[in-house]
Amino acid sequence: MVFHGQQENYLAARVAELVEHRVSVVLHEIRQPLSVVFVLAEMARSSPGVPADVRARLDELIEQAQEVAWAACSVLDAAAEGAEDGGPVDLDEVLGSVLHGFRLTWSGTLRRGGVSAPLFLAAPRATLRRCLVNIVENAVRAAGPTGSVTVTLLREGDTVRVVVDDDGPGFGRVPSGTGLGIKVVREALRPLEGVLTIGSAPSTRGTRVELTLPVGSAGNRRDPLRVPAA
Repeated sequence: MVFHGQQENYLAARVAELVEHRVSVVLHEIRQPLSVVFVLAEMARSSPGVPADVRARLDELIEQAQEVAWAACSVLDAAAEGAEDGGPVDLDEVLGSVLHGFRLTWSGTLRRGGVSAPLFLAAPRATLRRCLVNIVENAVRAAGPTGSVTVTLLREGDTVRVVVDDDGPGFGRVPSGTGLGIKVVREALRPLEGVLTIGSAPSTRGTRVELTLPVGSAGNRRDPLRVPAA
């Protein structure tokens, strides 16, 4: 029985190792095509006579491609060095980038509330973005193409909170395909000592998901939130 358990652990470790290797290869391979995308988009943007609206769309294309590049680099750098960079990262900027991307691809109503000012966290940008993308993605999928989602950023004492409310059918009754994002977020938050809570939205029939990160230090952990002086 002991041998059987050890064999299962070995096989699981080997599968994880192979998957990690293949992911690293794929991420490494997309770097070069992404570089080409940047060059072509910038060439098109800089061409004479380009209409202002086309130039604006090209700027958005470059911005979203940059997000992909940052995500790929963060995984590759973490694999090479054993840890992701810890910031500082402006949570307000990352949230704005995430919401802008969803506004381009989702037909529902996406609102932003709460703090709208730099909030610097000592946390990996890619990790924060991964958490925000998964939370908002679950919300817009639950709300449906004509629903609404409200994202509120709050600073409260020793914590910073991202609150996402949707007007969908409620947790547990959302369309199939949701749920994986929540697992990803919980795993990503663990090293940041963050907390994810799920409940009913207070003013709608939908769901409220809250991402909470600590401000104060605990033990030897660095203060993850620094607001620069004016």
